[in-house]
Amino acid sequence: MNIYKKLQKEPIRWIALVSSLVSAYFIVFYFMKGYTLAYGDAESHLNIAKRVIDGVTPGVAQLGGVWLPFPHLLMIPLIIPDVLWRTGLGGAIVSGICFVISSIFIYKIVLLFTTNTLAGIMGTLVFMSNPNMLYMQSTPMSELPLVVFFTASLYFYFVFLEDDNDLLALIGAGFFAFLATLSRYDGWFLAVFELFVLVALYFPNGIKNHMLEGKAILFSTIGFFGIFLWLVWDKLILGDAFYFMSSPFSAKSQQKGWLLRGELVGYKNLWVSLQYYFVTSLENIGSILFCIACIGLFFFLFDRTKKNSYFIGLLLLVPFIFYVTTMYLGQSIIFIPQLTPASFPWRLFNVRYGIMMVPTAAIFVGYLSSRFSKIFTGIVLLAILVQSALFVGGKIPIITLQDGLHGLSAAAHPDAEKWMRKNYDGGYVILDDYARTISITGSNLPISRVIYIGNKPYWQNALTKPEKYVKWVILQKNDAVWTALYVNPVKRAELYKFYAKTYTSPTILIFKRNST
Repeated sequence: MNIYKKLQKEPIRWIALVSSLVSAYFIVFYFMKGYTLAYGDAESHLNIAKRVIDGVTPGVAQLGGVWLPFPHLLMIPLIIPDVLWRTGLGGAIVSGICFVISSIFIYKIVLLFTTNTLAGIMGTLVFMSNPNMLYMQSTPMSELPLVVFFTASLYFYFVFLEDDNDLLALIGAGFFAFLATLSRYDGWFLAVFELFVLVALYFPNGIKNHMLEGKAILFSTIGFFGIFLWLVWDKLILGDAFYFMSSPFSAKSQQKGWLLRGELVGYKNLWVSLQYYFVTSLENIGSILFCIACIGLFFFLFDRTKKNSYFIGLLLLVPFIFYVTTMYLGQSIIFIPQLTPASFPWRLFNVRYGIMMVPTAAIFVGYLSSRFSKIFTGIVLLAILVQSALFVGGKIPIITLQDGLHGLSAAAHPDAEKWMRKNYDGGYVILDDYARTISITGSNLPISRVIYIGNKPYWQNALTKPEKYVKWVILQKNDAVWTALYVNPVKRAELYKFYAKTYTSPTILIFKRNST
């Protein structure tokens, strides 16, 4: 309990205030720039949340079975007003709140390791000043919810490592691991490694073996409950407990295309997987602070005054282990210009995964600043300022923003979107939302009038007899609607019988039902 009392005396309220102001400023800044929804996935996350409360078939089943649900559940109260849904600000506010709470937990972790207030502040500054983190916390993406649950779970776990009789800390670690496992699949690795460390701590010691079972069960019951819930959900809603792995919308299915083209760069190649995530982490953290963090990690691992330093280091490196492993297994892919072959059609993709190493870097920089004199702390502060200036001055790209604007992750905004915004005059619309034909929010379509694959049985009925259900048919070349209604000459003839083609481009066609 002394640890908690000590932390309560520290300037957490000022960190909360400053991080809130920083978060709010950058949310507004990137919104004014029009970058809130730069990532294609950003609108998809918003639409999932919106469809739970509004849509053709509203309800919790709209959470789907591939993306984990908790970030969408967090968004729901804030996207009830259409303006917060369409602009993306509802989701950005959720990310901003997560940013603020993460800043506090990073301070607490560094303070726990060092008992040095200045070191804690330095670690928090590294986190709060990171341009890639500042951009991502201004978007409705799911990375920031994972960041906050990752840091919170590790904080309570590290408190438990300091005093393994503190069962409340172990429960806290398990609870936030539970939330992490329902936010992104990275969180599953966190829960597994926390259990592994728990076993490794007790198993070699015969005297304590009797304590292992109870504490392992306590942590697992809470920490792994989210995984259990997700498997049960997929089984009940979609008929397959492993739908998230085997469906056409899963990461595994998406990677097959890359593999067939010979572009799944890390698959079955550990060295390449290590290279790609190493460089991605460096680009997200910034080279100067990345090097300082690596030095901090080295000193931390060999600090004999630190209890369980190897286990703590392992847990802080879980994101690195996760992404290297998933790249090796072909479950994830990253393209980054420094390594991706010039012959590839895309050289920038999923680089935002590297921001998961920013909290780890911030913690080790904060720790290192406590090991040396105040002069060194000044050097670290100067490094933060210099690196921030290089980012702001454009000398170093904000790579997560570049990916959102110009990479494969970027949202497409075809001319058809503007045309639909101008010409839509009511009625139901059928489109393949998975193919991201056009933006629903950008086209000013009411989500309650958009039929997509998750609207059963209306989706299937509308693909069979669209004239009975929808006024507008939007087709993108080779998407599900195109395949069902345009490839077959008979179906195409039926489409032209009831509809007039009102918009044509090389990849998108829009049909409007004839007046009766």
